[in-house]
Amino acid sequence: MLWIRLLLLNVFVLASVHAKALVISDVEVADKVSFADNKAQLELNGAALRKKYLIVDVYIGGLYLENISQDPEQIIASDSHKRMMFHVLLKRVSARKVANALNEALVINITKDEHESLKPVIDQFLSLFDDIRLHRGDEVTIDYLPGEGTLVHIPGKEDALLEGKAFYDALLKVWIGLQPVSKDFKAQMLGTLDPE
Repeated sequence: MLWIRLLLLNVFVLASVHAKALVISDVEVADKVSFADNKAQLELNGAALRKKYLIVDVYIGGLYLENISQDPEQIIASDSHKRMMFHVLLKRVSARKVANALNEALVINITKDEHESLKPVIDQFLSLFDDIRLHRGDEVTIDYLPGEGTLVHIPGKEDALLEGKAFYDALLKVWIGLQPVSKDFKAQMLGTLDPE
């Protein structure tokens, strides 16, 4: 009798976990991630599907935070662990195209002075995407490590650490700043609108 109760409990727990899983464009987006050094466990703040020309699915973005928030200014200002995750949906794409799109969105979300001061780290970031092709299912993660900086993981490349917090703050504005990639995308990242 006890084993039946345990079996039913396990089935219930698994069903509950599965029911909470977020699926976008047939891709399951993890609701929690842990950093390798176990310094922090992050929760999914929001996720969204990025489309091009309203019909081409480009990537799924996920924003993970230590403390869930719907306040973009608080998220950007917070000096806590964060992760931006890009899950590639295109069959194949140049990583440099992804980087250039990020850079264009970055430029419209920061001032000229900010861009000038961040130019060396922006150039370093863009150079990480040279000579790499991303394929459907690849995930790029961009983590903020308090007191260290931005850790960039690109499949097929060695991880790179870009020092300081200012660059990560600027990069977050691409998704949740005043001129995000789209208003719906921003709302979904902030968890105020259900993903498509």
